[in-house]
Amino acid sequence: MEPQTDFRLVEQARAIFPKIYEPGAPAHAVVELERLAKSAWSAEGTALLRHYLGYALAVRSMEVRGLIGDSGVVIVERLADRILALDTCDPELDQFAEELLGRGEEPKPRNSHRAVFAFACLLLVFGVVPVVTGGLMGSATLVGSGALLAVFLVAAFAWQYRVMNLRAPVGRADR
Repeated sequence: MEPQTDFRLVEQARAIFPKIYEPGAPAHAVVELERLAKSAWSAEGTALLRHYLGYALAVRSMEVRGLIGDSGVVIVERLADRILALDTCDPELDQFAEELLGRGEEPKPRNSHRAVFAFACLLLVFGVVPVVTGGLMGSATLVGSGALLAVFLVAAFAWQYRVMNLRAPVGRADR
């Protein structure tokens, strides 16, 4: 084989990518790119085709996760292992594969402590202070508005807590 054939192989690989997000296309792309990578002549051509193959495997893993959800963990882990085995020297691709394997950094805790502090300050300033001030001044309007704001802030805090902590897992449960 001649080095010019690598150029043709790379052009064939590039022709695969415009349709890679269509249903079933990632699996076809993986098979085709594996075939092309095996027939590459130069080290540069092989490295570039392996890089394309890594991205095709990444798209395939996203397709598997979308189709079968959490039950496809073994398949997704195998695809991630294949991405890492390609040794593409692409840090984004390697990070994606490591996250698929669960080897990435631990998820950072949400800023729930900041939210609690902010809501406590708001509740104190807009809820408790008007009620106490209105009680000392004998103003029923100030007491009522402070109590209403306090109830509103407690309800908003409960809603935010629910949204942040009781969120359903991401994925398609209807399949």
